[in-house]
Amino acid sequence: MDDMSFIEAINHAQGLGREAARPFYEGLWETAIRSDDQYHRCIVAHYMAHAQGEAETQLAWHLRALHAADAVHDERVRAFYPSLYGNVADAYLRIGDLAQAQCYIEKASAAASILQDDGYGRMIQGLIARVTQAVSPDDAVAAPHDESSH
Repeated sequence: MDDMSFIEAINHAQGLGREAARPFYEGLWETAIRSDDQYHRCIVAHYMAHAQGEAETQLAWHLRALHAADAVHDERVRAFYPSLYGNVADAYLRIGDLAQAQCYIEKASAAASILQDDGYGRMIQGLIARVTQAVSPDDAVAAPHDESSH
């Protein structure tokens, strides 16, 4: 499946709602596995994660998306990293693993400079800020008031 057809299929699945989209994403996942297309694996795993109800299952799919992105080895996935890391951090936070959440939110913050100042970029920046606040509330609250940082 070419990239355009794949994106159209993802867009179609998004319109189905979370429950109905899961079997559709499973089919896209199997297609990506059969074709050994890491780029498509990355995308469908990301959307499959968001179609899950349980944090543990979301984490597993987010990690699949991240591992697939790491295997792509080209610029197509570069802009995905703030979201991928941020979503992994959020899932770890929700299952109570603050150390892993901290590790991944630091990676998300480091990768965030690639984000554009648009709706998507602001959404991911919001995710990063929310998880950062949750894993280190004292640091996140104190930072804006720290006069030595100006």
